[in-house]
Amino acid sequence: AQTLILAAKARAFLNKRYNVSYRDIQELVLPSLRHRLILNFEGEASGIDVDMILKEVLERVEGK
Repeated sequence: AQTLILAAKARAFLNKRYNVSYRDIQELVLPSLRHRLILNFEGEASGIDVDMILKEVLERVEGK
């Protein structure tokens, strides 16, 4: 999660903004958190991948 926050701050700075936006987080979630999840056997057998899980989390957060 620290990588996500630091990368979002850097992205905002490079885009000449002082604050991190939700869009910054959206763009950086997959590359910064992908390695943090490990699927169990059931997840692998059902064809789910880590990106699908992270995208679903983002969709649920957007709805709130």
